[in-house]
Amino acid sequence: TSSSSSYTYLGSSSRIFGLVTSSLLWTKSKSHHTNTKLKKQKLCVRNSAQEIPKTLEEDSKFVPLDPQDPRFGPPVLLLLGLQLHEAQKIQELLKELDGEFMEIVFCTDDMIKRSLWEAVTTKQPDLKRVKIAESLPRICFLSGLTGEEMMMFIDAFPETGLEPVVFAAMVPNSADKPIFELTEEIMGDHELLTGSSSS
Repeated sequence: TSSSSSYTYLGSSSRIFGLVTSSLLWTKSKSHHTNTKLKKQKLCVRNSAQEIPKTLEEDSKFVPLDPQDPRFGPPVLLLLGLQLHEAQKIQELLKELDGEFMEIVFCTDDMIKRSLWEAVTTKQPDLKRVKIAESLPRICFLSGLTGEEMMMFIDAFPETGLEPVVFAAMVPNSADKPIFELTEEIMGDHELLTGSSSS
């Protein structure tokens, strides 16, 4: 039960960030010109939660993403293992989508032992001054989006051209867990799902 809903793993077929931000944009400004494109994307993501092997659901803390999942947490993209120039690309994309209100937060060394909630509520007004934690797997935690929004934007993200990232949604049961523990769980499940980092 509650122990099995530690986090929602979103896969890594695409690369994440910017689109996430636009997800909020999609619900807030339905008349925006990007809306048509985003609606089309919605139809392509319906399989994401159906491709999970039974073994993964049984042996891990993986929780399939449900389009009905409500928003939880502040509108933040927490990036592990990414660099400043990648965040800048993400911000450019956000601008195009009028999604600047979605904040980007880098994982720092002092966050690794702290809870996911503390990390996503950290303010980093100047990303250039942040000392980014090194040697972390490329993971993006999504906070403050509905399940449908996350599915939509993860599916649309490859057009950014960034290197692949593993995506995970912050859910109530993962919010109080330390980032290092969640990272181990996520990467373990990612290897199970992909057959140990198959290309």
